[in-house]
Amino acid sequence: MKKFTTLLTAAMLASPFAAQADTTILFNNFLGPTNGLYTDIIQPWINDIETETEGRVTFQIPDASLAPPPELLTMVQQGIADGGFIMTGFLEGSNPLLQISLLPSVNASAVAGSVAYWRTYEEHLSAGDLLEGVELLGLLTLEPGSFYSMNDTVFDDISDFQGAKFWALPGLASRSLAALGAVVSPGPAVRMYEVISGGVVDAYCCIDYAGVDAFNVTQFTKTATELPNGLYSSAFAFYVSSDIWDTISPEDQEIIRGLSGEALARRMITSQAESEEYRAAFVAAGGKVHKASDEMVKALTDAWAPIYQNWTDLADDAGIDGAAALAYYREQVALVAAGN
Repeated sequence: MKKFTTLLTAAMLASPFAAQADTTILFNNFLGPTNGLYTDIIQPWINDIETETEGRVTFQIPDASLAPPPELLTMVQQGIADGGFIMTGFLEGSNPLLQISLLPSVNASAVAGSVAYWRTYEEHLSAGDLLEGVELLGLLTLEPGSFYSMNDTVFDDISDFQGAKFWALPGLASRSLAALGAVVSPGPAVRMYEVISGGVVDAYCCIDYAGVDAFNVTQFTKTATELPNGLYSSAFAFYVSSDIWDTISPEDQEIIRGLSGEALARRMITSQAESEEYRAAFVAAGGKVHKASDEMVKALTDAWAPIYQNWTDLADDAGIDGAAALAYYREQVALVAAGN
């Protein structure tokens, strides 16, 4: 969606923005209009870009998503929209390096995971995992979730997972549970209520306390077992097409970059606070929270070693030092969680 102007006067030539016209970005949103990620993170980010560029860059949000969730990157690459965001789990086949934040038990919080994700992308991953045809502006992880049970079961020994029936998101979340001996019924989040309320499974994972409430499964949930870094965090990549990016002046590109990347990641403190509120509500409603023992955390780490190794191997194949990248990611999570 390009707009071009003709330079007609000397006054216009004197302007640093004269060579390029104002840009309107058709930015796809597949979330509901009241979804917290949209209202608390994405919309304020968009508003700040429009304000800081003094209206030279504006956004148009369609009333409904222009493509199904797995095709939200392809949609922008094909010019159907100018920008958008996608759950990075849908990119596992084409962009395995972006799966680093989906590895089991690597994110201490939404903000720590998001900042570490962006820093690791810049420091290690960008050279080997480029998204063709788009300018990557941000990478976000949601608050990590651990294990939830519809009975009084707590998971405090790796043997507790043997034969346990779990719902999980497809991909790394399901494979991480299967590695523990669990029987996994994978599926999209929109099917959570159906599977859990129908008694198909005895436990589930992959979402934080705010998600438990949002998907209306609190009523079926009696206990939660928490890991220090959770089990799994959903993640999102934010981007605009290279063509639309090229219509924006270098000065405004710099403004957008300053509001994106790590700055966008740090906005996830809002999501973190929300999850803490829902955790308190879960406990107040009678839900029991159990902290996993150090022994089980160590056993889980050992059981997931092949999953970590598979990711580092894929990174090595892409010309990236996978072990160094994963170590850097973990280090950055710990630094941000400690307040740095």
